[in-house]
Amino acid sequence: MKRILLCLALLIPLFSIAQNNDPYFDKGVELFKNKDFNGADDYFTKEIELNPNNLEAYTYKGVIKVQQGNFKGAIDIFNKEITMNPNADVVFNYRAAARLGLKDFKGAIDDCDHAIALNPKNLEAYLNRGNSKSAMGDQRGAIADFNKLLELSPNNAAVYIDLGNAKNQMEDFKGGLEDLSRAIVIDPQMPEAYLDRGVSKSNLNDSYGAIDDYTKAIAIDPQMGTAYIGRGMERAKLNNDNDAMADMNKAVELEPKNPIAYEKRGALNVKLGNFGAAGSDLSQAIILAPNDPEAYFNRAEAKLKLNDGPGAMDDFNKAITLNSDFTMAYHDRGWLKMQLGDNNGAIDDLTHAILLAPQMESAFYNRAVARVALHQYADAVADLGRAIGINSNYGEARFYRAAIEMETNDVPAALPDLNKAIAAGINLPVAYHMRGYAEATLKNNTAAIADLSKAIELNPSNAEAYYVRGRVYFLMDNKVAAKADWTKSAALGNQEAAFSLAHPPLKHKAGTSTSTGSNNTWTVWKK
Repeated sequence: MKRILLCLALLIPLFSIAQNNDPYFDKGVELFKNKDFNGADDYFTKEIELNPNNLEAYTYKGVIKVQQGNFKGAIDIFNKEITMNPNADVVFNYRAAARLGLKDFKGAIDDCDHAIALNPKNLEAYLNRGNSKSAMGDQRGAIADFNKLLELSPNNAAVYIDLGNAKNQMEDFKGGLEDLSRAIVIDPQMPEAYLDRGVSKSNLNDSYGAIDDYTKAIAIDPQMGTAYIGRGMERAKLNNDNDAMADMNKAVELEPKNPIAYEKRGALNVKLGNFGAAGSDLSQAIILAPNDPEAYFNRAEAKLKLNDGPGAMDDFNKAITLNSDFTMAYHDRGWLKMQLGDNNGAIDDLTHAILLAPQMESAFYNRAVARVALHQYADAVADLGRAIGINSNYGEARFYRAAIEMETNDVPAALPDLNKAIAAGINLPVAYHMRGYAEATLKNNTAAIADLSKAIELNPSNAEAYYVRGRVYFLMDNKVAAKADWTKSAALGNQEAAFSLAHPPLKHKAGTSTSTGSNNTWTVWKK
């Protein structure tokens, strides 16, 4: 989870105050300090009408616009002030902050460059430039600016927070953890430091440590919805779903316009099987942030559970349009195409997923399933081999490869795969049946009887298992047991068993002939 808010380095304008003892200006400053921005703005407007060259009044008016979220209005004011005084480094910095608010990161960087050129010790310009670079994905450039700022202002907790966050976004979570821990040592009352350190710990698989940090952030700032989201996600990982949902509900309550809160609560509802609620949450997330691929992906998962395949396909398509490297969207869209009978399309999507994530064992497995549907058995076996190479304990892949090997009469190869599948507990009634059949084919009769008996124990209605076990008994010259199994198999509907009862085989033991006309030989069938 990335931090959502960028830090805008907006301080009270760094000018001497009321040098001309102007009552309008003085009153404006007083109201500004008391955060009565509308009242302050009125007085600064009056000051400018009387003293149109009072640059400090322009600066205050611009900062007020930024504080009110009117970034375009702030830029208009700062533009005019820069025209009047092109050497005011602080004004370039404030305009950079306004451009940050408009997500004009390149413009913000340009303004910070001007500010730093005019004053190489302008701390806020390094901070704003670093945050702009970070927002553009240039984390290395951001880190360079933050480090420069630390040279000028050591032990600055806020800078260590931004530095740690940049490292988190570079997936250097260990480095991020170290910087954020420094920030906490310097100032243990900054909730953002705990929030971002929670992100570091989460990605270092320390869920309990992350929960502890998110809880500390909430203790300092109970209105921090993002911390509730982070804690809820970690609790969900630990299957503490009730507390996780309570956190997500609180996040939505605190930040009803935050699409991430709805998206994460929607994902949790998918996990809990609340698919209708999940769809509502994710639709709201999409309304608030229509370009968020995660929301479309999670809504597709909810639609799949509601058997809305076409709706899920639309959402997978949208997620991939918004993020062409969305591995899981390709993976799950491939699976859906398979269910809809588009096996070639499934193979294309799963191949794309594999290119993005070469160690995704389930993508190889699902591609193998699609290839079997197209009778591409050799390619399917190769894919299952790759899946097993990634995870040697992948029982489902072992079972499925064994089924293909049995289908293609490669019985010796199937046996070790069935051993692994049975050890993993995969589809045991069928796996024991298959292994029993394989053992019988390889004339390992004792092992075959044991496996077929286990298959019958697990599924007493398995007519085929009775029939095969009957054949094995017959080959072992146990005609009584053979007749009993074939009688049971025939009663369950197996026509081959019924035929064997009516027309006993010619051989009861390898290499020994038996005449069907000998009453002594087939007495068992006549009882």
